[in-house]
Amino acid sequence: MTKRRDTELLPAVRSTTEKQRRKMSNSNDDSHGDQDSPDGNQAACKTSDVETGMTKKKPSFRRNSKKISQESGNTEADVLDSNPREQPGLFKRFSRRFSLSSLSASDKNKMVSVPVGKTENNLKEQEGECKATESQDAKGTIENTKLPLSAMEINLLISKNSLLEANENINQLEEELLNEAEPEKGEVAYQEYTKKVRDFNLLCNELVKQVMSIITNSFSIAKTNSGILCMALQVVELEEAADKKWQERMEHPGAKCFRTPRKWHDLWRETVRKSVEERIAKVALPKKAQEKSWLTLHLVNLQKTILEDLKIVKDLVQSCYPEKYNIFNVYIKYYHETVSSHLECIQQEHLELNELYSFLNWIIHSYQSGDVMSHPDLSPEVNVQELRPLLDQKVIENVMDKYAKELKMIHEYLNKSGKISNKLKDKALHICLDELTNLLHCYQQDLKVKKRSIPNPLPLLIVSVNSYIDLREYVKTLKQDNAVHVGKVEETLNNVVRGLNEILVEDILKLCFKKIVARKWLLSSDDFNLLISNAEKYCEELKKMKQANYQVLISDVHFQFVKEYITQIMKQQIHCKSSGQRDAAAIKVREELGAINKMYKERGSTALWLFPVTQDLSDFIGSNENELETKLNTLYMDYPDISKEHVSALLYFRGIARGKQKSNLMKYFKQLEKDSEGSVTEARHVLFDQIVVTGPVKCMPLFT
Repeated sequence: MTKRRDTELLPAVRSTTEKQRRKMSNSNDDSHGDQDSPDGNQAACKTSDVETGMTKKKPSFRRNSKKISQESGNTEADVLDSNPREQPGLFKRFSRRFSLSSLSASDKNKMVSVPVGKTENNLKEQEGECKATESQDAKGTIENTKLPLSAMEINLLISKNSLLEANENINQLEEELLNEAEPEKGEVAYQEYTKKVRDFNLLCNELVKQVMSIITNSFSIAKTNSGILCMALQVVELEEAADKKWQERMEHPGAKCFRTPRKWHDLWRETVRKSVEERIAKVALPKKAQEKSWLTLHLVNLQKTILEDLKIVKDLVQSCYPEKYNIFNVYIKYYHETVSSHLECIQQEHLELNELYSFLNWIIHSYQSGDVMSHPDLSPEVNVQELRPLLDQKVIENVMDKYAKELKMIHEYLNKSGKISNKLKDKALHICLDELTNLLHCYQQDLKVKKRSIPNPLPLLIVSVNSYIDLREYVKTLKQDNAVHVGKVEETLNNVVRGLNEILVEDILKLCFKKIVARKWLLSSDDFNLLISNAEKYCEELKKMKQANYQVLISDVHFQFVKEYITQIMKQQIHCKSSGQRDAAAIKVREELGAINKMYKERGSTALWLFPVTQDLSDFIGSNENELETKLNTLYMDYPDISKEHVSALLYFRGIARGKQKSNLMKYFKQLEKDSEGSVTEARHVLFDQIVVTGPVKCMPLFT
């Protein structure tokens, strides 16, 4: 294992080197001097020069190889043929890794002896060997310059934000620990090993702190030195890869476990989330006692902070991240969640009427408007329809209830104003009701947008309807003060409730109905059973509705289910070609429409006028040909809004698409309409008139 570098050795080495340099200089002056060679180069340096790595000029290798020692009778060829001063890192290599006094004899000389009398060829051969040795030595020099740093040096790199280099050295230390056999407790080396493990973990912690500090301050760093942020993210990526490598190692038996996976990506995500929470927490929140419009000012500041921060993310921070991070959406998510939690805390405070209005208006209207999330600078990355509701609908309902109760304070103000003058009282009432109307419109529009992004919008709609109904009941109590103006607001509330009821019914149909009367309709009841199961589930949710509105709503849902079922029969995509198919279809219509009627009757529907259509349709579809006119007459008497287009569609369903039989039946129906012009009263309920009949698109044989 490579020994770690001891930085305390460096001053001593430098001192020893300097002394030997002076000694070498004196020795050269006294005994050798500078001998000029014929080709203008200096003579070879002494062995002591090689030991210290100090030569004055680059010697000629051939000149060195021909130098003859008079005492030994041998020719000496220096291995080194260049000046170490001109080789960066060479002196460092020797001075840092070794003490000069500890060099072995072979290391000191690194000489190759050649007997006297050898030919020039022998010397050339020797020269080649020397060059090979030098090449290998130079290679070793490069490899040995990348020695692991000490713990203090690595920590210094971290503090200077040299994060990649610090990370590389920490990984080298980890490799050392993995490759080093763990000593037994009690051995001398055990304390040293334990110290390395401790240093390793401390360095890892310091690196985590520094990187996460950079992530926390991403906004300011991205403005001034985005490179540091990029480097920090590179470390996160490298450490994630290291964690995977570590986990793979741990799968092998006998693997060392001196650390656990650090889960950098999870740390990064949590750091981003906390940084957002800190920024929202720092938004100025004036004290209520000192600032009357404290909440309005706070919401303005909050709005400004969200917008400015997200613009920085989009314009600066985003460019530092790999695309796979989807960083802009990550910040959108955390800002949305943090603001939601922040506002939920605010609404728990006691808010006065104007504060409740500001609060509701901001969460319902301002937040998703062009002032914040729909701002042009954030488009098209932010899609407000994909955002979850800023607050849970139960929380919004609670705030609206508070607002409604605060209006009864209004009632006291109106009474006090009336004591001054009726004109002042009317003016105060108009202002309050106008503000209420504006709030209703804003909330209704926002509700339509929000529900598109919710898989099941029924709870949201139900809570909203209940809130409007409560508000409507209170507004009625103000009629005695200004019947005309209050009447307009009451009508607005009625329209809103009706509109939301329609949306509710429409959504229930979408959630329940698929194409149930299809090619394999007679073979399986799975689709219809699923429809009934879903309908029962959603009807349970409707029970949370105010009772008076629930009965109206459940009856409307009942009607829409029957209408949609008949519509699918009349889409003219099924054609019964045999009496057996007609009988089976008639039975199925009777059973399935009967199941729909039964389900809604049990849940309080008052639409009993829908029941006869079950038997009427079943009889018409399954009757013999000689009974068709009678069954058609019964159907017309029960539902006089049926038209010739509807009759034609029913004939097509039971297998009569054209020909004399159809012509005669259509003539009979026309005569029914003519004969009943004076006798049949106008239909109190409309069923078929709301069913649009389309022409036959494709004749699909019914599978039986």
